[in-house]
Amino acid sequence: MTASSAPSKEPSVRRESPLPSRWRVLGTLLVTVGFLLFTFSDACGPPPKFEAMEMVGKQKPSYSPGDQVNYKCKQGWEHAYTFTTTTYCELNNSWLPITDWACEKLKCPKLPTIPHCREHLVNGTIAWGHQVHFVCDEGYYLVGRKFILCQLKGARTFWSHAVPRCEKILCSPPPKIKNGKYTFSDVDIFEYAESVTYSCDPSHEEDEFSLVGEKSLYCVANGVWSSSPPECRVVKCLYPELKNGRQITGFRKKYYYQATVMFECNLGYHVRGSDTVVCNSNSTWEPPIPTCVKGV
Repeated sequence: MTASSAPSKEPSVRRESPLPSRWRVLGTLLVTVGFLLFTFSDACGPPPKFEAMEMVGKQKPSYSPGDQVNYKCKQGWEHAYTFTTTTYCELNNSWLPITDWACEKLKCPKLPTIPHCREHLVNGTIAWGHQVHFVCDEGYYLVGRKFILCQLKGARTFWSHAVPRCEKILCSPPPKIKNGKYTFSDVDIFEYAESVTYSCDPSHEEDEFSLVGEKSLYCVANGVWSSSPPECRVVKCLYPELKNGRQITGFRKKYYYQATVMFECNLGYHVRGSDTVVCNSNSTWEPPIPTCVKGV
């Protein structure tokens, strides 16, 4: 008889579960029972907590459907709206939804009217914990704090500082200058936005005075002018000469402060630098006089 050449099959081995089947069944039953107990429990969880309200009395270890919990406004809050402050443990084992909107923060005393001042309620309220900012109308300046805070101590509210006031902006006369004068020199007090204009006296020397600086000054803040006063002094630049070029504007015998000159180069040359220069306060041309360079 000839033996079969086909390989013999090993019997299949069944892998054993890490847990015996009876433990798997027991675990499933425990999970199911826990779920059912959770679902059909006859107790509510702890009563809800709120920012503005606190529970009346002590919290019980457990609550059953129908149990009632009352709340009251916390210190610094007052009952202001018709929202209920009572909740119940309902049949579905959840608390009846309520809100602490029934209580609102205590407010600070009403602010007095401040002439020429605008109040800005940062959060739209004067309740404790919130600020009020103050801004004076144009032409007035603030004396006091720019903002105050409504504060709470115990059950009492109060402002952190006294309210400020707005005073009219006034300026003393501006400084006098040597070799010059300003308009309205007979006025003792200037109001906001009022101005003076400076001018130089005639020179008794060969060269005239130039007004160097701002010609007009304005009263911009209490006792503050818009800039420093100008000066009256001789500012004179040398006659502008350009080799291989010529001056085309600003012709005069003498070149004083802010005199402006333009140049152009002869044919076959081009300007290196600026073709326009101005006599500045240091008696020099600014920018420097250009040069004419041969070529295109």
